Amino acid sequence: MANCVQCSNEAVVDERCLAHHIENCPTDENDRPVLAELDLSGLRLDEVQLTNLVITGDLKCAGTVFRGTLRIREVTVGGLADFNNAQMQAYVSISGLAVGGALRMRDALLERDVYLSRVASEGVTTLARATFAGSVEIDGLQAHSLDLRRATFQHRALLQLGAVPRVYLQRSGFQRGVRLTCAGPTRLDLVEVDLGGPSAIAAAASTVEAWRMQDRPVLGRTLGTDLSQVRLSYVDLSECSFTGAHHLDKLTVDDWHSWRTSPRGLWVTHRVTLADEHRVRGHARWALPGADGREAPSVDSVQTDYHSLRSMMQDRKDQRAASDFYYGEMEMRRIGLRRSVRADLRARDWRAAFSTLGEWLLLCLYWLLSGYGQRAWRAFVTLGLVVAAASAALARWGFQTPTGYGDSLRYTLRAASTLLRGSDVALTPTGDWIELVLRLIAPLLLALGLLAIRERVRR
Repeated sequence: MANCVQCSNEAVVDERCLAHHIENCPTDENDRPVLAELDLSGLRLDEVQLTNLVITGDLKCAGTVFRGTLRIREVTVGGLADFNNAQMQAYVSISGLAVGGALRMRDALLERDVYLSRVASEGVTTLARATFAGSVEIDGLQAHSLDLRRATFQHRALLQLGAVPRVYLQRSGFQRGVRLTCAGPTRLDLVEVDLGGPSAIAAAASTVEAWRMQDRPVLGRTLGTDLSQVRLSYVDLSECSFTGAHHLDKLTVDDWHSWRTSPRGLWVTHRVTLADEHRVRGHARWALPGADGREAPSVDSVQTDYHSLRSMMQDRKDQRAASDFYYGEMEMRRIGLRRSVRADLRARDWRAAFSTLGEWLLLCLYWLLSGYGQRAWRAFVTLGLVVAAASAALARWGFQTPTGYGDSLRYTLRAASTLLRGSDVALTPTGDWIELVLRLIAPLLLALGLLAIRERVRR
């Protein structure tokens, strides 16, 4: 390669080295050099420093080998900035870079530490299939979207994103973990992501302090990702599908308000729910807002997810969340049994249908009478109705001598509060049966109510 016509350095552009090429360019009103474009593609360069520069066209560095430090400071690029297949053998520092098009570092190799600060791209910023051998710190990145698919980070990464509506993380590898902080409602999916160390996904501190819940990052899927070392802090999980995630019971979720809740209704218990339960149910009242369009997972899968999350909350001594996840687990079990009965009936497998039917009816009674041992008012209301009905029946058919409803009610309350004590009033055969049923049912309902109260107090 020839030398620069103004110095002994290698000529890079128009028979000049990079520094003299920029020096001979016209300047704007802010005394910044203005270039139509800068093409360094395929070159092998030593230390490169671009400072306070305007490029109206494209910055092309595809396949470039940077043997020395690459520093970019306060540079405006009107077109795209292309670093695809570039090899950066020394430290990389990019600060104050504004790109009018896309910023591309696909298949790039960065062998040393990388620092990106205040980088803004009006198009897609892609680091797909790039390899980062050193530590990575990205601060204040703004882009139409960030593509990290199949990117490999060999050291711990710190990613602090600004206005980035979407992050693609499919099959990314963070061998020593990552801390991903979002200042806006960034949507991201963890699909087969390799998290080799403690990792965190969180909302920015300013978002939490101002309680701007609408600006939390939104997690969509966790398919194929090991969540045992992940902490989610103020992340919107109202649309998240945990189907296919590994070690879900080891996940840590800091914020109670992250989850979706059930719709309000007379026969619908207000509780924390998973978005997948809404997809499984499929009713209009349970529909997720917007065009979700995601395929509903199996009932068994959602039941397993509820069980794992309940275990996670129990380990953290969060009984309130554990109770809600237990309720969801039992609901999925009840729905699954109902669908199994229908499938067996359609297949004319009568033995399996009747076997499953008995378990389903038992769960339905457990749900109706006490909300799976979580709703005390159901058990006590049922107990009151049973006592009232038994009192009326005894007053009408139970006593050998005519007895008023008030005396019958007192007798019924005494009978309901004991299990083995014999009758001290002469009853008809019908009254004996009513008393026997009452002595069996009333203690059971009382026990269910007390169990539900215990669960409520433990919260």
